[in-house]
Amino acid sequence: MNEAVRVLVVDDEALVRHALRAFISDDDRVALVGEATDGSEVVATCRASNPDVVLMDIKMREVGGVEATRLVLDWNPRCRVVALTTFTTEWRAIEVLRAGACGYLVKNSTPQQIIDAIVAAHAGDRVVSPEVQERFVRAAIESGDSRITDAPVLSERERQVIDLIARGLSNAEIADELHYAEGTVKADIRHINQLWDVENRLQIVLRATELGLISL
Repeated sequence: MNEAVRVLVVDDEALVRHALRAFISDDDRVALVGEATDGSEVVATCRASNPDVVLMDIKMREVGGVEATRLVLDWNPRCRVVALTTFTTEWRAIEVLRAGACGYLVKNSTPQQIIDAIVAAHAGDRVVSPEVQERFVRAAIESGDSRITDAPVLSERERQVIDLIARGLSNAEIADELHYAEGTVKADIRHINQLWDVENRLQIVLRATELGLISL
């Protein structure tokens, strides 16, 4: 059995920390190893707990999540940071993603979505809440920066995978939906990335929208 992903929670709201503590304790794929109430505490807490993934609030009193993300990655570039916030505007997401975060979730995400995102982040995936992902895509389209070219041929299963990615499903959920092994889904996503010369789920959705394969 794989070791549980070690998680540090950084949030200035006690109620949020309590809820996340409960979510994490109910799933043996993850383990809570520390908590911090502000970005100013994050490096010391990381050193004490050695997390694999940091769940990071954005708006905190002294040091906010964007700067705290930079501090975490300065401490350990291999650590993964997933922002968990109330903000759904794409510019907020861009700030923290540019600082090095690999994920952006909103706080109305379900416990399952949060845990799946932690596990996915630890595995090297980039995770963005569907509503924020949609804002990214719409903003890119409205900016006029999209460049549509002929699309390489995709298999029917790859098209199904893209559609389910756009709906916000995790790799495990896609595997359940299509009745394939999760490893098969990951292989399909890698193939799509190679065909389209993209790097992550958000770019897959944007590219699929440009090509008219999905609509939002």
